[in-house]
This record gives sequence, C-alpha cells and structure tokens, in this order.
Amino acid sequence: MVNIIRIKDGVVKIGMFGATTNGTMRDIDVAPVYLKSVTVGSINTVDCISFNYEDKDGNELAAGPWGGTLGRDHTFVLKSNEYVREVLGTFGPFDTQHLDCTVNSLTFVTSQGKIYGPFGTPNGTSFRIPVEKGSIVGFYARADGFVSAIGLYIRL
Repeated sequence: MVNIIRIKDGVVKIGMFGATTNGTMRDIDVAPVYLKSVTVGSINTVDCISFNYEDKDGNELAAGPWGGTLGRDHTFVLKSNEYVREVLGTFGPFDTQHLDCTVNSLTFVTSQGKIYGPFGTPNGTSFRIPVEKGSIVGFYARADGFVSAIGLYIRL
C-alpha cells in the first residue's frame, strides 16, 4: 500500500519507497510548484539526489544533495513546457556495502517522452509512480551515505 499525504496548495506526498527506518529524514520546507532540474549521484546504487524547484512565488530553490558522495553525478534540466510524469525505481539490499536497503535505481520519464536513467543498478523490489493528471514536482528522502528511501511530491 502506498502512503499518500495531502498537503496544501494542491500538492500530495507519495511514498516512501525503500527502507522504513534507515537514514536521516530529508525534506523541503516550501511546497513545490515546478521541478526545474534533478541530479542523481550513482554507481551501483543511488548515492545521492538533489533538485531545483520553483515555489508559488516563482523563486527557484535548491534541495540536497541528500546522501553520499561516491557516485558520479547525472543531471537533467527540464524545458519550460516539460515536466516529470513518471518515476520508476528499485530498492533492496546493497550487498557491496552490507546494507539491508537502499534505493538501488531511479528512472525519470518526462512529458516529452525523454527517459533519464536508470541511475544505479535495477535490483530488488520495483516501484512505479505514473502521474496521469498533474506532475512530479519534488522529492523527500531518507539518506545518509546513500539514499535509503525516496518519496515524491505531486502537484495535482
């Protein structure tokens, strides 16, 4: 069962996908309106995530990086008429580091049909969050040396 929390201004939080207790909770303070860019650090798993987003006043804000510094950074920037409409990923054990659960891979699909990822190595339990009406506008996570769990902000 996917946890859905309704917050203000037509935004909901969906998730978390991954560890239920590992990692420090990471979140944003301002409701996101528009996702501008995403950076994922990865090698064999998702080491970190950061993103830029716009608030309701048009201010560009940055979140992260949440996680460690081992991975190579992969960044994508959305065009003004483009938005993320789907996130796919996997989570489970990360044997190399003897961890019970990390987000092992993330893939992003945009409204323009562009696919970014998979970042990390698809392995473990799969999740897929397609958004038919609205867009994915931000993230929250549990992260320390790696991203242990991830959740999404969706603007309806």
